[in-house]
Amino acid sequence: MMKNRRILLAALSAVVCCATSFKPAVASQVIYDGAGILEGTQSFTDSFAVTSPGELTVTLGNVNFPAALSALQLLVSTGSGSLGTMNENTAGTVTSDFNVLSAGNISAQWFGTATGSLDAGAYTLEIQFTPNASGSPVPLPTSIALLLSGVALLFWQRRTRAGMAAAELHDAEIV
Repeated sequence: MMKNRRILLAALSAVVCCATSFKPAVASQVIYDGAGILEGTQSFTDSFAVTSPGELTVTLGNVNFPAALSALQLLVSTGSGSLGTMNENTAGTVTSDFNVLSAGNISAQWFGTATGSLDAGAYTLEIQFTPNASGSPVPLPTSIALLLSGVALLFWQRRTRAGMAAAELHDAEIV
């Protein structure tokens, strides 16, 4: 009986340690993923909301189709000011990270100039947001508490039945 109790305590301790040391992975989410064609000189804008502080990872690409854009720029800003700019004036891609200090609306504006015989060029743009890992604590799922209480109930019931069986055996010896 004592050996079973020690095994139960060790198993419960292992489950509790695993549950409390669990830290969910901070997943990045793609906010914008697109491509387009610029004709002459054009500008595009998109805005989105973020719910917490974090980091924006922006990848801007100047695609060599039908010819590379002669100028491709991006401006990332919030209501309180600019987070930064990016330039890609040759065929290729550039990636930059922008630190978002608080939740709110973010605006991305990209613009470019096409030259060449068709006066057109292509671009790609991807914006990912990764929230800071030091946000509010994530509560443990209630299923862990239910699992632990169910296991404890099963062992308590087994112990009670074992005690009742011993008492019945003792009563049978007396008779």
